[in-house]
Order: sequence, then C-alpha cells, then structure tokens
Amino acid sequence: MNENIPVHVSWTFAVPAVLPFLSEWPNRPGNALMHTVILAALLFLSVLLHELAHVWAARRRGIGTERVDLYLLGGIAWFKPGRTSLYGWAWIAFAGPLANIILALVFFAAYHLVARPLLPVETDGFFNSPPPRSDTVLEWALWLGALLNTALAILNLLPAFPLDGGAIAKRLLTPRFGAGNAARIVGFCGVVLSLLRFVVILAAAIAGTMVWIPPSFKPNWRAFRGPSRKKALSQFPATDPAPEVEWRGKRGWPIKR
Repeated sequence: MNENIPVHVSWTFAVPAVLPFLSEWPNRPGNALMHTVILAALLFLSVLLHELAHVWAARRRGIGTERVDLYLLGGIAWFKPGRTSLYGWAWIAFAGPLANIILALVFFAAYHLVARPLLPVETDGFFNSPPPRSDTVLEWALWLGALLNTALAILNLLPAFPLDGGAIAKRLLTPRFGAGNAARIVGFCGVVLSLLRFVVILAAAIAGTMVWIPPSFKPNWRAFRGPSRKKALSQFPATDPAPEVEWRGKRGWPIKR
C-alpha cells in the first residue's frame, strides 16, 4: 500500500523545545540557543518517528492514514476508515511508544560508543546542560536523545486519554468490562494522573525550569463521567468498535477534517 501522507507542523510544536531553557537566555544566550536547537531537532525526530510507527502498524492491517499533525502536545495520526480487532488497535497504539523505546536504546548505545560511560551531569534544571568544552556537545545530544525518548515512551504508556496507553488499556479492558466501563476506568486513572502531574510541574518550576507533561484533565474527566451529547472526536476512525474520547482543537491544535 503506497500513499503520500501529509505532515502538518503547528507553530505550537516549538513551545516544548523553548520552555526548558528560558532561564538560560538572560545569562548564556549562546548556550540557550544551542540547547534549544538540539532539543527541537531531537523532539521533531522522536515525535515524527513515533507517529510514523503508528502509520506503519496501521498500514500492516490495511488501514490508511489521512495525515499526521505535530502540535503543542506532541503528535497525532488521523487514520482513514478501516476495521481491525481490538487487539489490532492496541498494537497500532503500542507501535508509537515502541519506536521511542528503540530510539532510546539507539541513543544510549551511541552515547557509550562515542563517549565515556554514562555519568551524571551537574545541572540546575530538569534538562542538563553540556559541559563547557565544545567536544562534549555530541555526547550531551546523544544523552538527551536517550532521555527524551525514554520519557516519551513512559508518558505515552500511561493509562490516560488521549495517550497511547489510554487507547491500549481501553481496548484490553473492553472484552471484560465493555467499552463504556473500560473508558470510565481509563478516565478515572487519567484524572488521578492529571492531578498528580501538577506536583511535577510545580517542582520543575521551583527548580527554575518550565515544563508541561500529560495527561490533560478535560478528556479524562469526560471519559470518567460518561459520553456527552456532543460528538467526540477520535484518534481512531468511527468504524473502530471502541472509539476514543477526544476534544476538538483550535488554531494550533489538531482538528479532524
């Protein structure tokens, strides 16, 4: 199956690359620019390959892809109408985090091949800065690539909407509890995780680093309280027997066309 898949990149996708180094710009603008560019490149590569892994897994099951959106909260692949089993959809959802796990291992192996054994780097923020010597920039970039992909894999496997872990959990729970109850279970987990994430965000802010981490509260609360009268959007097509609970985006946010 050959298809050209458009990739739409919103300006909001740059925000996560800029926030971690805001405190560095006043004192070390050169370093801040270098760190931001490296993180932006790694983030683009990691998220794009994550979404393309979803596309590949869907294509293996005869399901095409309309487009891929990269935006503030990461990325999303919109699939064409198609049908597969609940476990097939679970595998499509898992393919993205699996790609990040593989990338993390590749970056980690590359780090050890080009640098000394992994050592902690002194830092005053969540993202470590490279040592002053220019020949260590590659080492730091490889280390950051491993850290970034590990974080993306872990975050995306959390049982919450609209993360891949929520899609996986819902489909694995549906045969036992039904689609409605499965969505409520995942929604409850997402509400708890959404509240707990503020602890991490606050700790990072106190340490001088601005970060944003999923999951969002709204889609999980909607799933927990049950379906509303408004039509919910889904990362998966309407023919999916257990569609996701999703919200409509605006401006830099993805909108299902």
